[in-house]
Amino acid sequence: MKYLIILAVAIILVVIFIIVLSNCKYRFKILNIKIDEANSNINLFLQKKKSLLDNIIKELVEKEKDEGRFGDFIDNINNEKDSFRLHSKLSKTYSNVSKILFDNDKLAKDENIVKYLTELKANDEDLIGSIKFYNDTIVDYNGLIKMFPYKIVASMSKYTEKTFYNNEKEELFEILKQ
Repeated sequence: MKYLIILAVAIILVVIFIIVLSNCKYRFKILNIKIDEANSNINLFLQKKKSLLDNIIKELVEKEKDEGRFGDFIDNINNEKDSFRLHSKLSKTYSNVSKILFDNDKLAKDENIVKYLTELKANDEDLIGSIKFYNDTIVDYNGLIKMFPYKIVASMSKYTEKTFYNNEKEELFEILKQ
């Protein structure tokens, strides 16, 4: 009788452990779905930003007759497959285009350029929202990897920490970790 009670308690503990691990795995699945969704949205907004910047640059080249200034843009951006680096390169290009427009009032008031800039601003707001969603999800994901019992599932499933889109969230995560 005594062995039956010990066996029953052991079985109950194993069942509870299995339930806890399956809930942890489910939580990781949900977070991975959110991360994939955010990545998809980010890539969509980055491609739209690339297209809009390309259109603005074509307008600038046509109006200024200066192709040399933007030759690197098309080569660097079209060959970029990593969305983190693409985001960085597009931001730098946007900054350079803004400087040119700031220095030249005539170009800044061009109807086509203004239209593209308006679309670009709306796209950037969506992009920022998607990046925020991605980074917030990464904070949760990376936090789970370090917590028991999620750590067990993470090591069994070979889940590793994921990177952020900017250092702001990474620094916050490091502060929260301490």
